[in-house]
Amino acid sequence: MMQSMRNLAHTKVVKGLMIILMVSFALWGIGDIFRGNPLERTVAKVGNQSISVQALNREFEQQLLRTRQIMGPEFTAQQAKQMGILDKTLQGMIQKLSIDQAIKKLGIEVSAQTVLDEVAAQPQFRDKEGKFNRALFRQLLEQAHLNEGNFLGEGQKDMQRQQIIAALTPSSKPPQTVIDALYYARGQKRFLDIITIDNESIASIPQADDKALQDYYTQNPKPFTAPEYRALTIARLSTDDIAKDISITDDQLKKEYDDKQAELKQPERRDIVQVVLQDEAKAKLIAEAAKTSGNLAKSGKMVGYDAIPLNGSDEKSLPPELGKPVFSMPLSQISDPIKTGLGWHVVQVKKIIPEGIPAYNEIKDELQKAMQRDQATESLTKLVNQLDDELAAGHALEDIADGMKLRLIKIADVDANGKLSDGKEPAELPSKTDILKTAFAQNSGDTSPILDDKNGNYVVVRTDNVTPSAPKPFDQVKDEVAALWKAEQQAKAAKEQAEKMAQALREGQTPDSFMHDKGVAVRVSDGISMLGDSDDALPPSLLPQVFHLKKGDVVAAPAGNKQYIFQLKQLATADPAVGEQAKLKITEEINKSTPSDLTQQYLAYLRQIFPVEIKEDVLESLRQQGSSL
Repeated sequence: MMQSMRNLAHTKVVKGLMIILMVSFALWGIGDIFRGNPLERTVAKVGNQSISVQALNREFEQQLLRTRQIMGPEFTAQQAKQMGILDKTLQGMIQKLSIDQAIKKLGIEVSAQTVLDEVAAQPQFRDKEGKFNRALFRQLLEQAHLNEGNFLGEGQKDMQRQQIIAALTPSSKPPQTVIDALYYARGQKRFLDIITIDNESIASIPQADDKALQDYYTQNPKPFTAPEYRALTIARLSTDDIAKDISITDDQLKKEYDDKQAELKQPERRDIVQVVLQDEAKAKLIAEAAKTSGNLAKSGKMVGYDAIPLNGSDEKSLPPELGKPVFSMPLSQISDPIKTGLGWHVVQVKKIIPEGIPAYNEIKDELQKAMQRDQATESLTKLVNQLDDELAAGHALEDIADGMKLRLIKIADVDANGKLSDGKEPAELPSKTDILKTAFAQNSGDTSPILDDKNGNYVVVRTDNVTPSAPKPFDQVKDEVAALWKAEQQAKAAKEQAEKMAQALREGQTPDSFMHDKGVAVRVSDGISMLGDSDDALPPSLLPQVFHLKKGDVVAAPAGNKQYIFQLKQLATADPAVGEQAKLKITEEINKSTPSDLTQQYLAYLRQIFPVEIKEDVLESLRQQGSSL
């Protein structure tokens, strides 16, 4: 009965009725009935305001587009999420909502006329006589898909927020005594005696008998448990698959070229390579080396930084702080480091493409692909509607594949992370994140609705079989159990040895007395400071402990598969003769961090007034989605 109702819901008659009902509900203001849509789920609440998945999606997509202008078009949504851009976007939205509610509580007002006056003062909205051109203003709004009311409303909010931020921004320069004190504290170098013990050097571990291994296997089942596997059938409708069968004649191509002359005109474009890093000093070193060699990619590679190519960019596609200097550079020139929100960029111009209309033969193939794709998109819309009806009628994917131009993909066993039972990845798994999420949310035998990947592809997934998660048989994983058991015993023994060495150092024994012990290495570290001086062989996770040591203090701590024992041997005072650049950086940091610190304190205060609730399960599901939210 329920399946019949589901099938009925997919028919064209019921769809028509649903459209009428949705319009009626929208007119009467009761659209909340439809908020079962996952995009309308709440991902966070700030006071009495909510942030929906859809709102976060829109804002994240905007941030992704801005980042792609700098990182290149191949920069994916998943890479952005791994860099924390999704989480930063949400935090930014939370801060805006907090400030907006504070603005309302404080009664801060900015009139629409004030915003309009500010807009009228901008040169891009003025005519040749220097007067505000309202028609041009509206034209630019239309190009950005905005209306005047929404633009002015957002402008009012921005100016209201700026009033609060301006009140938190001090105008005076920090005292020189503060700068000097911070320089001497941060520039003080620490030299350590470091002893390392390799866990694997502990050879005195007896071989475990079967009972010990069985007990370890029973008490630690997680490493030896196979995940749940599912057998899937995926049906794919692809714009590209349809487009390759569409024929375009030369006459059609030439007509398209002639008809689109105005659209085909392109501004000056440039192919560049860039190295992006966070450290200005390193950026300067790379820039100088590249100016000497003439090859930025090679100079960056020599110090561990890959150059990122960005081809065919026009000036407007780059951030203003990057676009203007890049388009003033001659061919092959290496730039000085350029600061943007992503860090310091060192850029080399590899090719300059003058403005103009490309010759027919240059873009013939591109035009053909565009025409094929346009026609394929029209066909795809009809096929998607037809597929929807076929699924609603209960037809199996195998029965409709040929007539519908569906490509069927069979996967015998895959886990929720996209791995097969042999540990490899499937030869083909389109729309991986959405497919896996859907397939693992439905029951065996269920067929999903049509999924749109927003890139011209539509997929349907059927879950054919479910193999529950279960511990692998002991005999199958016995070698793995023995290896993990041994590694754990070695780590315990090495830790005990490290604690004994640490105590011996505290009692006056010298580090050199251990240098001939098996698996032990003894050395003196490079100077370590809070201004970036480091010892590459010391794990970063141990640095916080280093900066809390007093001279003579000893610490033992594990990191990776080693034990570290280090003793603060010497403190070297920062040299003021070479510290002017560092002091300038400290001054800049204070100037930046002081308003930031005040802002953070104010935002923390707002969180008490307007409590923030983040739904971590919803946010985590968004982090795991690959192509979009």
